[in-house]
Amino acid sequence: MTEDVLYTSDLHGSESHYRQTLEWARRVGARAILLGGDLAPHGSIDEQATFYTSFFLPLFRSYFEENGAADVWWIMGNDDWAANVPLLERAGLGRLRHAHGRVCAFLDGWSLAGSAFVPASPFALKDWERWEDGLGPSTRRDGFRSSAQGGSLPFSFVGRERSEAIAAEFATIGRQWPEDPSRVICMFHGPPYGTALDQLHGNVHVGSRETRRFLEERRPPLSLHGHIHESPHVSGRFSDRVNETVCVNPGQDPRQPLKAVTFRMSDPAGTLRHTVMGTAP
Repeated sequence: MTEDVLYTSDLHGSESHYRQTLEWARRVGARAILLGGDLAPHGSIDEQATFYTSFFLPLFRSYFEENGAADVWWIMGNDDWAANVPLLERAGLGRLRHAHGRVCAFLDGWSLAGSAFVPASPFALKDWERWEDGLGPSTRRDGFRSSAQGGSLPFSFVGRERSEAIAAEFATIGRQWPEDPSRVICMFHGPPYGTALDQLHGNVHVGSRETRRFLEERRPPLSLHGHIHESPHVSGRFSDRVNETVCVNPGQDPRQPLKAVTFRMSDPAGTLRHTVMGTAP
């Protein structure tokens, strides 16, 4: 079995899942590995920095020395402190490519659009959260953001809903959109609202309306997501459609084998295969 791309998300610092990611990449002959956010274990800025320097970067430094190693594109997620982005970008690993907030050149003339942002949540870490209308009553408006100096500072969305809108972040990506939208893959940490990919237990949808609106407008053939770990278990599906766009959330569970998706660039949306759930319906 040969696949061009391996996508996974929400590894949350699991050394076992990272090693399984590389094993799957070797097994399928992947040319690209996509990491869709929530890279580090839950913890402080310094604790996450220690994870990157002691495990994450050495793991990929060693992997890139292998014959046939895939290139890696990554974004952070809502549980990752943004203060550590420079640590990864300055690590000297040119094949470890940050995709957040930009449209990058990808395999075979395709483009990759990346965004770590999710709608404001009940959690306290607000680095990668932005505001959108329609959020539920459990949404927490206050919390903390990391500073460029490495510390954390109190933050509140109150009075900043317009200036902190997630729609503005998607507009930045939209301005970089290539002329041919049929050759764009999106990697957005938060899934679109009202799909099989954003469901909590009880079938409650908690995805992003602005992500859905962006996909409806831009119509890429494939969009990769994560964030809601249990959604594929709740819905019974790891893929869904938003108009013409096939959307994916592989899910994740630290107690189970790696959940990831592979596909071929000749037909990304039509060749999806889940490492646990098999082919897409």
